[in-house]
Order: sequence, then C-alpha cells, then structure tokens
Amino acid sequence: MALEEKREKRPPVTPMMIEEEAALRNGSRGLPSGSWAEAAGPRPRTTERHIAVHKRLVLGFAVSILALLAVTMIAVLLSVRFEECGAAAGPPRAGGNGSLSGAARQPPGARQPPGRPEEKEEARGGEAAAEEKEEEEEEEEWQRRREPPPWARPRLPRHLRPLHYNLMLSAFMENFTFSGEVNVQLEVRNASRYIVLHAHRMHIEAVRVAEDKLAGGVRVARSFLYPQTQVFVVVLNRSLEVQRSYNLKIIYNALIENELLGFFRSSYVLHGERRFLGVTQFSPTHARKAFPCFDEPIYKATFKISIRHQATYLSLSNMPVETSVFEEDGWVTDHFSQTPLMSTYYLAWAVCNFTYRETVTKSGVAVRLYARPDAIRRGSGDYALNITRRLIEFYEDYFKVPYSLPKLDLLAVPKHPYAAMENWGLSVFVEQRILLDPSISSISYLLDVTMVIVHELCHQWFGDLVTPVWWEDVWLKEGFAHYFEFVGTDYLYPGWNMEKQRFLTDVLHEVMLLDGLASSHPVSQEVQQATDIDRVFDWIAYKKGAALIRMLANFMGHSVFQMGLQDYLTIHKYGNAARNDLWNTLSKALKRVGKSVNIQEVMDQWTLQMGYPVITILGNETTDNVIVISQVRFVYDSDAKPKDPTLGDNSYLWQIPLTIAVGNTSHISSEAIIWVSNKSEHHRIPALEEANWLLGNINQTGYFRVNYDIRNWRLLINQLTRNHEVISVSNRAGLIDDAFNLARAGYLPQNIPLEIITYLSEEKDFLPWHAASRALYPLDKLLDRMENYNIFNEYILRQVASMYLKLGWPMNNLNKSLVQASYQHEELRREVIMLACSFGNKHCHQQAATLISDWISSNRNRIPLNVRDIVYCTGVSLMDEDVWEFIWMKFHSTTAVSEKKILLEALTCSDDRNLLNRLLNLSLNSEVVLDQDAIDVIIHVARNPHGRDLAWKFFREKWKILNARYGEALFMNSKLISGVTEFLNTEEELRELKNFIKSYEEGAAVSFSRAVETVEANVRWQRLYKEELFQWLRKSLTH
Repeated sequence: MALEEKREKRPPVTPMMIEEEAALRNGSRGLPSGSWAEAAGPRPRTTERHIAVHKRLVLGFAVSILALLAVTMIAVLLSVRFEECGAAAGPPRAGGNGSLSGAARQPPGARQPPGRPEEKEEARGGEAAAEEKEEEEEEEEWQRRREPPPWARPRLPRHLRPLHYNLMLSAFMENFTFSGEVNVQLEVRNASRYIVLHAHRMHIEAVRVAEDKLAGGVRVARSFLYPQTQVFVVVLNRSLEVQRSYNLKIIYNALIENELLGFFRSSYVLHGERRFLGVTQFSPTHARKAFPCFDEPIYKATFKISIRHQATYLSLSNMPVETSVFEEDGWVTDHFSQTPLMSTYYLAWAVCNFTYRETVTKSGVAVRLYARPDAIRRGSGDYALNITRRLIEFYEDYFKVPYSLPKLDLLAVPKHPYAAMENWGLSVFVEQRILLDPSISSISYLLDVTMVIVHELCHQWFGDLVTPVWWEDVWLKEGFAHYFEFVGTDYLYPGWNMEKQRFLTDVLHEVMLLDGLASSHPVSQEVQQATDIDRVFDWIAYKKGAALIRMLANFMGHSVFQMGLQDYLTIHKYGNAARNDLWNTLSKALKRVGKSVNIQEVMDQWTLQMGYPVITILGNETTDNVIVISQVRFVYDSDAKPKDPTLGDNSYLWQIPLTIAVGNTSHISSEAIIWVSNKSEHHRIPALEEANWLLGNINQTGYFRVNYDIRNWRLLINQLTRNHEVISVSNRAGLIDDAFNLARAGYLPQNIPLEIITYLSEEKDFLPWHAASRALYPLDKLLDRMENYNIFNEYILRQVASMYLKLGWPMNNLNKSLVQASYQHEELRREVIMLACSFGNKHCHQQAATLISDWISSNRNRIPLNVRDIVYCTGVSLMDEDVWEFIWMKFHSTTAVSEKKILLEALTCSDDRNLLNRLLNLSLNSEVVLDQDAIDVIIHVARNPHGRDLAWKFFREKWKILNARYGEALFMNSKLISGVTEFLNTEEELRELKNFIKSYEEGAAVSFSRAVETVEANVRWQRLYKEELFQWLRKSLTH
C-alpha cells in the first residue's frame, strides 16, 4: 500500500459523509427536501375563477394559515432549543441522556448505532453561536483564574481515579474498523464538574454518566475531544461528589490503523493468500487510540475485556478466555477474565487466525506461543516456548514472587515497531526476535532471540507487577530488564559469561559513546507533557540504567542486592514505585547485613546528572606509594556547548566506587575499593614499587573510564605483550575500549590504543577481540573516505593476520546442534573473520567468493551458519550485479525470518551506487520491505563508504515521509537520524546537516541536536588528530 494511504489519519470520504457534512453545515433537521416543503412551505396559488368565497372567509382562512405557520415555527424553535440544552458543545456533542450528535471521526463501514449525525443534524446550525459564546466565557473564566483549563494541562487532573474498566469491542477485519463500549467506574477524590480522560483519533458516539448503584444519570452539559492534549472532556451540569463512585459510559468507534501504534493491522501470506491480523501496541501513550482511558501509569485499575469477532479468527488478551458466545451469523464474542490492578500501557489484545504450541511451568502457568500456521508447523517457535518456561521458573525463584497471571502468551507478528512489548500475559514480538529455525540460524541470531525473551519476561515483574510512577523513571523497568538479559541468559547458558563479559561490549561500551556527548541527559529526566515521553525511551534509560544497576549490585554484593529486589517487589506489587522507593529498600537490605551506605545519596548523583566521569590516576613522584586520583566529566568534544550553560563540566561530581589493584609481570593483587567523592584526592597504595602497574575499575563494574599517566600506560602495554593473562579478560577488553575513546576525545595520544592492540595476535579470548572490533569501527568510519585510508587498513590487517590463519574457517555445520559447546571459540572465529574480510584480507575475500559461487551453481547453501552474514556481504561487495540479483531473489523467496534479515542487510554492501539507490527507493515500499526493516536498510547503506552520501541525500529528500511513518514510534526516528549522520565528518556535511535542521525544525529536536554534536566532534577529530594518527601509522609500518 502506498505511503499516503498508510498514514492517512482520516477515512476516505464517502458520499454519505459528504451528505452528512453538508447537512451539518446547512443546519437542516434532516428531513427530505420534499417533506420539509410540504410541512412548512407555501402552497401553490390558485386562480380567482376557481374560488367563489366571501372575502371575509378568505381573510379568515389566511389568518388561520398564518397562525398555523407561527405555531409551527415556535415548535421548531423550541425543539432546537431543547437540542441545544441537551447537546454537548464541540465535536462530538453529547445529550444529557447519553445520545450524541456530530462526528469526531467516522470510519467507513463501521456499525451505525443510534444517534447518528443525520438524525440530529438540526442541532448544529442553531446552536453554534450560543455554544461558541459559552466556550469563550468558560475560557475567560479560566484565564481570570490564571490557570489553564483541566483539559489543556499536560497531565490529567487528579480529582478522579479509575477503579475498573469494562471494555467491549467489535472488530471488523473486513474493513479494518472497530467499535467499542467502555464503562469506567470512577472514584471521586475532589469535587469537579469535569471528567477529563485520554482519547485520540476516534469517533465518540455517546457518553453517559451515572451515579453508582443509584437510578438516573448525571446530566451531561456538553462533551468534546481536545486534540492538543489528546483528551476527551465531559462537562457536567453539577459537580461529582467526593468519595462517591460513578460510572462513565462511552460508545465510540475507530480504525484498525495500517501503521504501528494503537490498535493496528498487520498481514502475512499463506498459500498465496494474504491474511490480516489486528494487534495492539499501547506503550507509552497509545492506549488512548484504542479506547477512552486514563492513560498514565499511575492510574492502575482492573479490566474486564470482551471481544466480538468473526468465527474465522481467534482473539487474545492479557487474561484467559472465560466464556465464548457463538452467534448464528458466524460471529463469536470472547469474554476474558478480569485482570489484576494494572496500567493501561501494557493492556493488550489481538485478533488473528494463528495457531499455537504450549507448555506448562512447574507452578502451573500455561505458556503458549502463537504464530503463523506455517511457522508453528515448522517448529520455529519451539525454542522460544521452551526457554520461556524455564525463565519463568528462574524469575520466580530469583525474585521469590510468583508469576501473577494464570497464563503467558507469546505472539509473533510480522510487523511491529519494536523488537517486543511486555504486555502482561500477552507479550508481542516481531517475528525476527522470537522465531528461530535451528537449521539456518546462527549463534548470534540465537543469542538475539534469547535476550529479547529474557528481557520481556523480566518486565512481567519489573514494569507490569511493579510499575514506575511516571515516565521520568522509565529506567526502573527498562534498566532492570536490560540488566537481567545477561543474568537470565547466564542461567540458560552458564558457560557464556554474559553478565561478566558480554555486558561490557554490548551495553557498557556502547552507551558510554552516547553518554559522552554534551547533549546527553540524565537517566531520570523531567517529563512534563506527552511529547516529552518518547524521548526518555533511549539507550540512556535502557543501557545506562542497566550499567548503573550492575555497578550497584557489585558494590552492594549480589546476594544483598537480590534480597533487596525481593523486598522491593513484594512491597510494591500491583502498585507503582519511584526511584526513592528502590533506594530506601536497598539501603534497608544493606543495614540488615551490618553495612551502612546511603544508597540514595550515592545513586542520585548517577541518575540525576548526565554523563559520567573519567578517573585519572597519577603516580606521585615526590612521595612513595601515594597516588593522586581526580575526576572530571568525560566529553568527546570539549568545544561542544553544554546542555545547561550554567553547569560546566567542572561542576559535575560523583561518589565513585573505584576498585583498584596493583600488578607486575606475573601477579596481580586482590582488589581494594576506594570511594572517590572529591575532585582530587591523595591515597596511599601499599606495595606500589617502581616496576608495578596500577589497574582501576576491576572487571569494569563501574560506570566510568580510567586514565593513567603515560608511564603506567606503557607498563600495561608491556604486560599485555609479555603475559596478557595476568590481567583479567574483562579488564583487557576495558583497557582497549578506554584507550580508543580517551584518544578520540583527546585525553590520550593517538598511538596508545593502536599500540595496545598489537598483543591481540596472542589473544585467545573472544571479549578483547570484540572490544577491539567495536572500538575500531568508528575510527574506521572516520577514515574510510580518506586518501591515506590504505595505511590504516594495512595496519589493522597486520594485527589480524596471524589469528586469522590460526583459527581458519568453520566447517559446514548444517547437521549439528545450533548451540555448540565452544560458544566462545566460535564467536572469536567469527569476529576475526569479520575483521579480515572487512579490511580486505585476500584469502578471506577468496573464501567468501568461493562459497557464494558454490551456492549459486548448486542452489544449495553450504555456507556455515555462523558466518553467513559476513559471506553474503563480502560476496555482494566483491562480485558482479548477478550476485546482488541472486541475493535479492533469495530474500524474496525465503520464509525463514532470520535468513531474510541477513539477506536484506547483505544487499546494502554493494559497491554499485545504482544498486544502492535502487535499494533505498525500494525500502519505502511496504510490500517489499517491512516498515521496521526499512530503517536498517537506510542505516546500512550509510555505513557503506560507497553509499554514505546516497543515504544522507535520500534521508533529506524523504524526511517528511520518514518522519510521518516513524515519528511516533519510540527509538525509530532517533535510530534513523543517528545511523545516517554518525559518520559524516566533513565541514560541508556539517553545513548540510545544520541547514537541513533549519528547514525542518519540527520533531526529533533532541536527536538532531545529538547528531550535530557528533558530526562536530568528527570534524574536530579530523582537524586535530588525523595527521598525528597517520604519522604514527607510517612510522610503525616501516619498522
């Protein structure tokens, strides 16, 4: 479907709607024109010769006619006045008895309940002026009070609290509309004549307010939608009484949108037939698009949902089906059990014709995985289903809090804005993050699937059972879920050492890149209005939140930390909590084991300040065994303007749990902890002899970087070269990452990180190689369009060559188990092959071309699973257009989602600019590339040096389309903006970026601000450090 149709916010205009609109404009009573003329119009005059009556009779007859007309007009006016009193002002307008006139938004084909606009069209014209005056007077009254009316405020007023929702839906999948009736039981906290709740992009048909358990209703003066704050306002004739409960009934209808949020539709093809499904995505503020509700996380209530649908479909929701009522016309209504107390954002439902497989946990929780029938038949969901059962059991044991619902459904959908959503009891996943075919999935893909499932299951406790009070502390759920991705995966695969090792490269190192910008923000940041909510869902909340939690767990001790989490969940279950609730609970846990640390005092500095410190450790030349430790905020570009001009980098201060150890050529001491809370401190370190080196932040448990004097760096480089195993795997990876980033920011000479990686030829562990690969990547992108790039390229190939020869290529493992015992070894081999092929190792290129050619000639894919993405990309970049067309054909023909993903990404590796342009244009065709995958296509083309300018140009030309498609979806716009701009590095590109932002100021301001700072830092690095780097490389290569 074309994009314009896809993003249409209003239904197509039909002749009936045109008639309704004309009638409303004309203020008619909706009578047929002939009837109206017959009832009120003058009769045709007759000739005098046909009338033989006395003049008085004629006069009397005329008077009678006039009197009759006068009475008729009075009746009409009284009728209009009655409608005026009973109708609400503004679209739509509700009568006091619950009926409604006007149309906020009418989907085509939706059921037409009583109270249609054409039945009461006369209410429009006659009352418009009076209502306008009434609204003006009300606005003036609020202005006199010097405060905005309750519907114009960024947060809902606090005078009402929802206790229970009874929601009845009818889904019409043939024309993608739905109708609903919601009954909300309200508790009154403060007297008010206003009911304000969220509703957006729907047509309200009727509204009624009744006092609970008493006959009769509370008269509705008027009601209206207020799009500016996405609320629906009910104005009553009298105030609701405090400590009484009332029932609010709203009948409405809306579209099942062809987009990614609210209640939206998706589709798939089975046996050549396109099938449709409807599914919800409500987080963070989109429940209001599916039903009128109090759409803020603090408003927890119970929900009773009923869904009416055609019998060819099934419906799912958070709770199990209680009863199903079948109708003779082929429709069925599913009535779901009542939920526990919960927030609106993780309420969910789906209407689909999927099939499922199921299992049961030890505690009796029923777990089902729903997916396309062909995926279920192939067993693509079996892996996810089995680990879900094990993970529920793990979390129940770890948290000592049982899973709270009787069932958990996992729903795999073709189209979804995010990897997954943790709806309580009905978690929704995009197919690529839950379906797995062992015969064609790599270890990397299995790891991705595993960690997404671990993340979403953690949310069943952190987020669903205990919910943040407000979005400023979204990290309380996302940070914990991200941290437990690694803890939970360690439970499933103990030998993989995820929390101690992979966490560093995939979370800590990655988020420190982002948090090292002056345009960063604190983990907890103020959120005032709906437009601010989306920006808090970024890697700062997820990854920095996780890194701070890991630091906290390490300095508290893991067993005490676990005990504190158990208390926190038990105390706040089915409720809301803020960060201070967590700090208080953890402080009490420490006190129980005899430790006294004010967790709030320590952690407020980490959560309420942006950025992180760089600790510098200097030897004291005048006093033996004494070191000077200083802290300052780390920033990549010291010239960048701070977000808060009143707060310079020197104003930042943290309480830092610095672990430190002393080592020599054969031994390292046990670690000691020093709490650094001042700008500069002196500390005595025993056994610090001249030949000994210092190492800070042991195993990188802290969220900071560590710098040393050049002498200590030289000692550490020497140690890595002579016997790297004295230093732990985690610290070897940490030294590499710190050195590259300290050099990029100008804290270190450019040669230090390049000297460190010379030891890698002897490194047999995956993690340091992974850290080096990730650290080299941004440096490579800064240089890959330079004339002297081949010098850097050659240097890296020298470091990789010997390990590449030692490890070789994996054998074809199509018949082997996907989860191999040698995970670390296989991941190391993959990392080295990727570096070798990326930097142009001839043997690597030949091997990739041979494997691709064999596949094309035999039509049998014998490429080892764990390196398929590398081979596909390398083959497309080296070989002719026929290979690109072959990969394009395979992308279309495969039904395996893991294979589809890497085939699509391989197409972006071409050196042919025409093919790259073709792919960019095809990416916006939703029939060819799924909406959520189009962003990845554009970003991967931008990472290709042959396509970077093409992607940048495409981005600017298509920005309006892209922003319309992804603007409301969390992450998507920021991911796109960052991915397209992060490696722009010339003055001209910086000017283009700034000029573009001036042209399109609306939307994504934070992401664009970050992009400008990143490109400015790139340009600054080119100006200050590029020549220094190349001089050292030339000198090194001549030795």
